[in-house]
Amino acid sequence: EKGGGDLLTDVAEPLPVAVIAEMLGIPEADRGPLRPWSADICGMYELNPSEETAARAVRASVEFSDYLRELIAERRRTPGDDLVSGLIAAHDESDRLTEQEMISTCVLLLNAGHEATVNATVNGWYALFRNPDQLAKLRADHSLVPTAVEELMRYDTPLQLFERWVLDEIEIDGTVIPRGAEIAMLFGSANHDPEVFRDPDRLDLTRKDNPHISFSAGIHYCIGAPLARIELAASMTALLEKAPTLRLAAEPERKPNFVIRGLEGLSVEAG
Repeated sequence: EKGGGDLLTDVAEPLPVAVIAEMLGIPEADRGPLRPWSADICGMYELNPSEETAARAVRASVEFSDYLRELIAERRRTPGDDLVSGLIAAHDESDRLTEQEMISTCVLLLNAGHEATVNATVNGWYALFRNPDQLAKLRADHSLVPTAVEELMRYDTPLQLFERWVLDEIEIDGTVIPRGAEIAMLFGSANHDPEVFRDPDRLDLTRKDNPHISFSAGIHYCIGAPLARIELAASMTALLEKAPTLRLAAEPERKPNFVIRGLEGLSVEAG
């Protein structure tokens, strides 16, 4: 309707934030700080965060925790069918969760429930604009949306790196990794492994054999992956239908991050 705007703030951020807020039972009037809180907290995921970044993360964590304590108290008085009410029931019935554990769970859900989706949305559309042949193919056949979501998650992975700790000594390609070692799993690199993916640096929205690890794997597989896929597919389909001539208005800037890969904004126009 506006003829353009910032895909990050107009589309990528509002949908997943609204969904996770709805799941947690956060009233619409209280949702404004959620995205800034999450962005500041996630700044601590970066390697060697600055003192300023750490201070912002601590401040956001304290503010969100204080808000959640008030929300938990309110849900004790007037429970609903939201996730916070469910956590309270689990705490009260069998004492499985302390209040701090409930708060920590909600903070984790806020970050994990939308951070990757926000960045995957803008990364994905930027990749489509840079590969007009693939965008044209998608516009001509919306049934490609599910495979497009998977391919875009692989092609420009929103979470590039995550840490793991080795439980048992293991040897990989002649290198012994001792028990207790801390290692970095390079998801973005693995998603471009030529031994796994044919022509890995080419965006192919029809790619069928696509065992990417953008949502991790094994016991650490992202519990929010199904929700992220639904949100990504829904927003992509809506934009294809409502803004079929959407195009890049200006080259974006990358966020100066190493772990979480995203854009500062994505200026687009239509018509």
